[in-house]
Amino acid sequence: MFTQAKDISKRRELQHLMQDWKALIKTKAPIVFPDDGKSYAAIDYFNDDGFFPGYFSTENTKILFLGRESRYSSGKDRVSNDLQWFQQCAANGSSYWRRILYLAYGIQSRGKYTFEQIPEANRILFDMVKKNHYGFAIMNISKYSNDADNGATADFHLINQFLKDSDLRKRNFIREEIALLEPDIIIAANLWESKICKESLELIFPSNDFSGQRTVENVANLWNFQLGSRKIKFLDLYHFSTRGSDKDLFYDPVMHLLFNSSVE
Repeated sequence: MFTQAKDISKRRELQHLMQDWKALIKTKAPIVFPDDGKSYAAIDYFNDDGFFPGYFSTENTKILFLGRESRYSSGKDRVSNDLQWFQQCAANGSSYWRRILYLAYGIQSRGKYTFEQIPEANRILFDMVKKNHYGFAIMNISKYSNDADNGATADFHLINQFLKDSDLRKRNFIREEIALLEPDIIIAANLWESKICKESLELIFPSNDFSGQRTVENVANLWNFQLGSRKIKFLDLYHFSTRGSDKDLFYDPVMHLLFNSSVE
């Protein structure tokens, strides 16, 4: 699975961070599951996330896709689960994965391909699986999995409960995870225009860390973002599963903002 030295080292660091995080969550109050009305330990909802093999390869642009919550993943390691699912190379039917793969391909190619020129998502994923080399990370603001029958709708109450339970003022686990991943580019999924607690978002992403905004109106925003001593690119887009065009809402705006490629 993980064969490169830095990947192995960083994977170990990430697991240690998750262990500390889980130790805190184990002390928190049970959570009522809406489908059956029963209470379950908060830790039962927790799922790990992180990066995929090849992420820390020196020739990569490290891309962190930053979402809201996992679905149907309670108690699981999303990285291991996703790697198993990748073996099926069935991304074409998933708007979430299709868009992530298109964006990863376009960014790693420095924006030189138009949307019409890029391979289909299954082909992109097949090549990644074959090489065991992905070059991106997946992270959610909330580690509580939304396993409800209506899990296709974000559970902002559960997301905000996780942020509260994480005691970010005492230790900013989310910021630590982002710093550990050392991204060159962060692509977030409509975090600020949602019902996520703005106070928590300000703790994780202080307004003063953003500068130089550029926009594709009503579609995407790009900032320079101060991450420790590094200034990186930070994009905020629609949620990766939103209805609409892969080309118009995701690929073309991102390539334009990052590489000044034209958007027709």
